[in-house]
Amino acid sequence: MLKPQDVVISIKLLQDRKGGAAPTYSELASALKMSPSEAHAGVHRSLDVGLLRRPAGSTQRMPIPVRRALEEFLISGLKYVWPTRPGAIGRGMPTCSSFSAVARELDVPEPETPFVWRNPAGTVRGEIILPLYPKVPEVCADDAWMHEWLALVDVLRCKTGREASLAANAIRNRLA
Repeated sequence: MLKPQDVVISIKLLQDRKGGAAPTYSELASALKMSPSEAHAGVHRSLDVGLLRRPAGSTQRMPIPVRRALEEFLISGLKYVWPTRPGAIGRGMPTCSSFSAVARELDVPEPETPFVWRNPAGTVRGEIILPLYPKVPEVCADDAWMHEWLALVDVLRCKTGREASLAANAIRNRLA
């Protein structure tokens, strides 16, 4: 059965690598602040459900994302499997359209009361939402690319209407 960190792993594997080299399980795990065994298990669960595939005739050890399947799951399924709702007010790291890069991409104003992932080192006070995976704030503190992706995915997890539609279109464009 798929786990939330498997989606985080699949998104990370979308990231372009310098020189085209795929990461090792150890590198993937380090980047996502998880153990190599967690990364390995997550990759295999994602292979089992079709979010990742092994390239035909490739000697590449790390599977690659199936962009169409990832698009379909992120846009149509994620909000039903791992929804999130704003909770208490606290300090953290901005997510959804509270993250300025996502607000700019969606061409929406940043909300008056921001949405944040709880993080003691965070600089923003707002409504706390649970990240897909507990280590997401740590990962995103070191990786702006992942921060944009996971904040955009959070729009789909906690918003409806126009913002969710704009986020779905942005994800389609990124996966095209």
